[in-house]
Amino acid sequence: MNCNLFLAFILLFCPLFIYSQEYSYTHYDSKDGLAGSTVYNITQDKEGFLWFATETGLSRFDGTHFKNFGQEDGLPDNEIIQLFADSKGRVWLSPFRKTVCYYYKGTIYNSENDSTLRRLHLPENVIRFAEDRDGNILLQEKSGFHLIHTNGQITAFTTINGKPFGYISSIARWKDGGFLVLLDNGFYILKNNRFTLWRSAQYEVWHFNYSAFSQESMVWRKNSLHFSVITPQGNQTLQYPNRLIDVFINMAMPDVDHVAACTLAGAFVYDLSKPDSITQYLPGITVSNMFKDSEGNWWFSTIGKGVYRLNSAVVLNLRSVVKDQHDYQILAMGRYKGWILAAGKMNQLLKLSAKTGKLEGYTSTILNFTAPVFMDGNSGNDMFLGGKNFLATLSPDLKHYTKIIRFVSVKAMCGYKGSILVGTDVNVVKVDPVSFKVTDTIWDERATSIFSNNDTIYLGTLKGLYRIHPDKRSEYMGEYSRLFQSRVSGITEDSNHVIWVATLGEGLIGWKNNQIVKHITWRDGLSSNICRAVFMENGHLWVGTDKGLSKVQVLQPGYPIEKYTTNDGLSSDIINCVYVTGAKVFLGTPEGLTIFDEDRMTSQSHCDLRIVDVTVGGKGYYPGDAPSLIPHEKNNIQLNYVGISYKSNGDIRYRYRLLGLDSAWHETRETFLNYPALPSGDYGLQIQAINKFGVCSKILMTRFTIDKLLYERTWFQILCGLLFLTFTGFVVWLIVQRVRKREREKTATTKRINELEQLSRKAQMNPHFIFNSLNSIQQYVMDADVAGANKFISGFSRLIRQTLDFSSRPEIRLEEELDYLTNYLDIEKTRLEDAFSWVVDIDKSVDDLTDYYIPPMILQPFVENSVRHGLRFRKDKNGVVTISVKREGDYLVCILEDNGIGRKAAMQYKSVSPINYQSKGLSLTADRIEMFNREHAQKIRMWIDDLEDNFHNSLGTRVTIYFPVL
Repeated sequence: MNCNLFLAFILLFCPLFIYSQEYSYTHYDSKDGLAGSTVYNITQDKEGFLWFATETGLSRFDGTHFKNFGQEDGLPDNEIIQLFADSKGRVWLSPFRKTVCYYYKGTIYNSENDSTLRRLHLPENVIRFAEDRDGNILLQEKSGFHLIHTNGQITAFTTINGKPFGYISSIARWKDGGFLVLLDNGFYILKNNRFTLWRSAQYEVWHFNYSAFSQESMVWRKNSLHFSVITPQGNQTLQYPNRLIDVFINMAMPDVDHVAACTLAGAFVYDLSKPDSITQYLPGITVSNMFKDSEGNWWFSTIGKGVYRLNSAVVLNLRSVVKDQHDYQILAMGRYKGWILAAGKMNQLLKLSAKTGKLEGYTSTILNFTAPVFMDGNSGNDMFLGGKNFLATLSPDLKHYTKIIRFVSVKAMCGYKGSILVGTDVNVVKVDPVSFKVTDTIWDERATSIFSNNDTIYLGTLKGLYRIHPDKRSEYMGEYSRLFQSRVSGITEDSNHVIWVATLGEGLIGWKNNQIVKHITWRDGLSSNICRAVFMENGHLWVGTDKGLSKVQVLQPGYPIEKYTTNDGLSSDIINCVYVTGAKVFLGTPEGLTIFDEDRMTSQSHCDLRIVDVTVGGKGYYPGDAPSLIPHEKNNIQLNYVGISYKSNGDIRYRYRLLGLDSAWHETRETFLNYPALPSGDYGLQIQAINKFGVCSKILMTRFTIDKLLYERTWFQILCGLLFLTFTGFVVWLIVQRVRKREREKTATTKRINELEQLSRKAQMNPHFIFNSLNSIQQYVMDADVAGANKFISGFSRLIRQTLDFSSRPEIRLEEELDYLTNYLDIEKTRLEDAFSWVVDIDKSVDDLTDYYIPPMILQPFVENSVRHGLRFRKDKNGVVTISVKREGDYLVCILEDNGIGRKAAMQYKSVSPINYQSKGLSLTADRIEMFNREHAQKIRMWIDDLEDNFHNSLGTRVTIYFPVL
């Protein structure tokens, strides 16, 4: 059984109730930034800005900010009576003075700074402007015209066919070129400086305010009772109420489909498709003009009240006004037969047609109470009402009750298996609708909302959501999720069997199969998380919040959301209750009742983004005039911009990124960007505006370059690089030269030291020879062998000379070395009484001994060692020293071989009878070889072999030395 619940007030019919039909407006006055409260005219320029001509200055409006202009900005006078925006972006101004001026790209041009206007001499005030398709501007005065050609030439018209003009009513652009002029009782075409009659016109009331044009349509006041309209489709004559005769101010034609009579009592708008339809706007306010912007908004200029924008022409707002009572709240709604019933605090029940939404009356009940009401409708003729002190059933005329339960404070109701579930401030009970008796208690606490789903009951409470099972077992849903712990304001179900729970703080929660399937909040597009009412209709979940109405398409992927607010015509953003039937939407708000047809609420909103001005280094520029190359010392940029969407009422967000600095998009609601110190480089600033409906503007790209500092310029960097490389190269060269010098000095020093060491070592050998030789001479003297002594002394002296000569030379010829050795061996042989002999064997691979060089006296120590330690201790005189020389590759091989007692036996003799003088020849020679190898890449190699027979008996010693061929 479907149940009806509503709460009403007990009042007898009272004639003090007045129902007013109102529209929602956005009002702008001087407190909002408008230059003045008295506004004469409105226009919109090429960029989308609105311009208002006021009594105290000129205002430009972008939907968010006003920018005002006065005489200090170039206006000839602060009072502007007429405006016109041409195709070039100029806004022509007619001040209350016999002159004109225009605004273009941030500057107001007048007779002082414009050569064309300086040549324009006007005998009267300019009443209207018009532009033909070629860009020529026609100025209308009371008794003449001035035509400003595109080349700056000015043509004045004061007569037609040689006669002065009669009364000039209006001018407009003609579709085929030139201008259309309403003059006296005829329409004339002004083309090529000639007037041609197009058609006559019945025109009894002559005044320039009694006619208007819009594209190819025109309207004029034919007489005191009629308007005449010419449209592209034909002629129409429109009747208007007689009461407008004495309060008429101006005629306006916002578009080709509407004509407006602006009066002291508001604006009366005629729909040309419905000649008998007249709609009054701003009743009681003096309207001076009407204008339609590019977004489709209607604007009304007023005398003393600023300007008004009609939020919506399809949204109807109703308020009941009672004497000394200013509470218009509608708290509950429900359907009863063909009506939508709305109840508020004034003990009245409004009856509206469910099809048209029109108010068809109101009624009062005999139930007298002042508490809020809740109600719902059923399929029968009964209406169930719940209030603070009762639950009742009303009679069909809604004025009497047929059944009543007193002393209950009803908070919610719902049908359940042929009964009524009634939530009160203390419990939830089941009521039999026939006997109207309480049959059961379901819950023992306060309930804020009730919903039944088959056998399960869902209760919204102050603590959250509860579920009552068929066995009356209660289950707290807050244990499933903290989202269900929030206060519940409404519960409903969609066709997919998802239970939707509206909360006062957590938004919407979708529940199905014991789990949350969707959580919708303001982040998803919901108007607010504070949901006050819900209503399901045709797959759409309507949600009333404290910030407007949301329509959630719960059956569509992604759950798309549409939002409606006061900017769309709602009387308030606080929605107390919602009822939807078909396309008709009924809303109860603190400001009364709002009704609209959803199908007619299609938004024509669009969003344009404009750069207002650019400041570079403290100097302001019009956007197109700002420098693209910015000196680094003026690197302080501020860009002022605005998104133009008048329906959004300033609710616009912006996203931007500065390419060259950051590729990520950033979002802001500010209308300026400031970059005080950018690095040098090329930049591209991208900005996009997004209005409240999600409509995006085109992305604007502003490119500019921050000039490089001196040290950042390429040529300077190349120069510095070259200088650096040159300097570095010079420093490196100096260092290398210094290192080389030190190396040379070090090498020279080392070499000198080595030479000195070698000389020292060579010198160490000389005493040894001398010592041995002197011993031999002494022996000859003691033996009185004068001839032997003489021969020995002669050989010895020759050896001394060779030693002294060779000691000072780094290398000697192989021939010299062998001669030195034979001389030495000859002396030793003589000294040892022919105890041994020697042999020098030169291989034929060594062709010329003079071509080979070796270090001096390097073989002598080995020969000396063979004689002293090898041959000396032989018992016979068959000792032989063999010196062999041959060449192997790049080496000269010298082999010194003796048949002495061997090194082992010599060591034994040495230990038994040590000699008084210890020769250092071999160790010095080893040092010399090591020094030679240290200084030369090709090394001297040497090894000593002990010669033995098969029984390990010593056969002598062999020394092999490899000299690199120098």
